[in-house]
Amino acid sequence: MLCWVVKPLIKMAKLRKLVTYTDYRWEETEELTPEQLKKWKSGDEDLQEEVLDEVEFDLSHDKCLEDSEHPELIED
Repeated sequence: MLCWVVKPLIKMAKLRKLVTYTDYRWEETEELTPEQLKKWKSGDEDLQEEVLDEVEFDLSHDKCLEDSEHPELIED
């Protein structure tokens, strides 16, 4: 005699949430030369652009903010 065992189907489930990371970075240059400072304070955009072409910005500090939504149920 054959005996069949019936098992209930088990559904797999998982949770998913959207996480948004925002990274704020503060970057600074080395000390400006007196000439670069004079150009920058002039307010002339062309002179300020010259200063920007001459300097290099390096990371000073940063801060990462995280925001996430309530998880949603995902069933297979």
